[in-house]
Amino acid sequence: MITFEYRFDILPGKTAAYEKYVKGQGKNIWSKYKGVKSVRKYKSMLGGSSPQRVVQVDIDALATLEKILSDPGFRKAKEKFHGMVTNVTDSLLVSL
Repeated sequence: MITFEYRFDILPGKTAAYEKYVKGQGKNIWSKYKGVKSVRKYKSMLGGSSPQRVVQVDIDALATLEKILSDPGFRKAKEKFHGMVTNVTDSLLVSL
């Protein structure tokens, strides 16, 4: 199993649009794909510190992640998401 970790900040002035997106179109975007084991979402307790948000997605295999990232529906949602966020970084993690 691998964990895809996604860290980002919300663009100034886009908080309302971001909150609407994650409660609507972006809600459960990961968990609808086969091979996704769990999704954890975190918000910084320190407010303005970066990253403001962290999402961790546990996936059964790297091939599953590649399939998700190449899915046209996911790509469209990702494009919209990236219009609301900045300072995006990601990692592929495995447990020791």
